[in-house]
Amino acid sequence: MEIDGSRTKPLFEKTEHWSSPLTQDEALTAISKAFASDKARIHQDGELLEIQTGSNLQYRLWGNLFSWSRRKIPVALTVRMRAAEHGVHIDAHAFDTFGFRLTDHTFFGARENFEDRLEVLLRQAAAAAEASPKA
Repeated sequence: MEIDGSRTKPLFEKTEHWSSPLTQDEALTAISKAFASDKARIHQDGELLEIQTGSNLQYRLWGNLFSWSRRKIPVALTVRMRAAEHGVHIDAHAFDTFGFRLTDHTFFGARENFEDRLEVLLRQAAAAAEASPKA
């Protein structure tokens, strides 16, 4: 799953840095399990975890019309771990994977919905890893 190399530049993205008392393997497993019930596409390569959720097709068809279609917003999360003295440091980057578009202008409600979805993704990963903001 080559997220970074095969996509249009995202319109919406957010990066956070956390610390977790878990080991790298525990944190990677916990985050993966947290997204498994969302039918996310998950790929792990060493200390890097890539997660994709949502459906480009479903979101393009239904947009912001319904609460269930807003949950289909196509987004991804990359999580990179680095060993620390006590646990791990985590760098998390959430972004849209909306793909090709004719304009960089967003339609009504898109900014709020995409930003909310990215925030949910980051909170879900942080909670799973028992993470706190890195000092």
